[in-house]
Amino acid sequence: MKAFAELVRAPAALTVPGDAVAGAAAAGWPFGRRTLALTGASVCIYWAGMALNDYADRHLDAMERPERPIPSGRIKPGTALGVATGLTAGGLGIAAAA
Repeated sequence: MKAFAELVRAPAALTVPGDAVAGAAAAGWPFGRRTLALTGASVCIYWAGMALNDYADRHLDAMERPERPIPSGRIKPGTALGVATGLTAGGLGIAAAA
């Protein structure tokens, strides 16, 4: 699990909810159920982007950041791509439901 948390840069997702709440406040409904759902969707999309970034940069990371999950062998490239795909689908599904 630690490698997956590192792949998606899990702690950095703490910055994402503020954007969703600010957008909801600007739209006039800052504290509704939709805000919570869209915050979750945003986190999923953010994490998907982090995983996809590591997948795309895996060759460069092998030279410059060999400790990252893919170059170090802790996560296979196909697994990272699957994580990115699943998180994207999940984020879009949550957003559509909201």
